[in-house]
Amino acid sequence: MCRPAVATLSRKGRLTIPKAIRDALGLKEGDKVRFELDRSSGKTVMEPVRFRVEAIASFAIPGAERMSMAEMEAAKFAGALRLLAD
Repeated sequence: MCRPAVATLSRKGRLTIPKAIRDALGLKEGDKVRFELDRSSGKTVMEPVRFRVEAIASFAIPGAERMSMAEMEAAKFAGALRLLAD
């Protein structure tokens, strides 16, 4: 686990993720992160957004069916429901 780190929010709402945290998460310029707030505790979770190869393969494979991000999310959700039902 990384040591706790402090960052300062800029006037424009920008936050620089401390280098130790970026390095530990393998974050590079242009990477996306997702924030989730737990309202009951007031804590925020930040995690890298990682795309699975299967989700982006249709963009690179000629003739593969194209899917929007919404369709991919719906398919992922339906797959999770099937797994839970089994």
